[in-house]
Order: sequence, then structure tokens, then C-alpha cells
Amino acid sequence: MSWQYEPKKRGRQSANEVAEQESKPTKFTRVYDDELTVETWKYDLKKNPNGPIEVDIKYKVGAEKELKLRAKEAKQQKKIARQMKKIEANDRSKQHKLR
Repeated sequence: MSWQYEPKKRGRQSANEVAEQESKPTKFTRVYDDELTVETWKYDLKKNPNGPIEVDIKYKVGAEKELKLRAKEAKQQKKIARQMKKIEANDRSKQHKLR
């Protein structure tokens, strides 16, 4: 889904443009269903033509536990990466001293 900017035209609108604007809905909702959440995005193009006016996020059963587990794993991965970086730096300095 891509959105392109269309500059505003000056002057009176043609009959086709008026009919096209009237046929488009101004209020609508979109529901995005993820593995952990259900998001409901509500739009009202008269109030805000650029984005949603309300977003409702509901978490599925067990989602909180899964999010905590993911955060813990990410933290562990960062820790391992820091340790490996230290080991590599230490090995380089030992090799440099041997020369």
C-alpha cells in the first residue's frame, strides 16, 4: 500500500473530481491482526486527512509472556555480542604484542 502526494490544484473542481470525492468514504476502520495483538485503526478524513484519529491495541492471551521472553532473549544476544567483541579485542592485542 503506497501513498503518493498529489499537489492541490488551483481553481474550480471538475464534476468528475467532485463525484470522486463524494464516493470515497470519510469514516472507516482497519483491523490488523498480528500474532500477539489485534489493532483497530479508526479514520475520519474530515477531522484528520493524514492519519488515524484513534488506534486501539488489544493483546491476545499469552502475549505479555511472549513479549517478556523476546525482550530477555534480545538482552542476552546483546550481552553475548559485547562479550565476543571483548574477546576479539583481547586476542588482537595479544597477537600485536607477539609481533
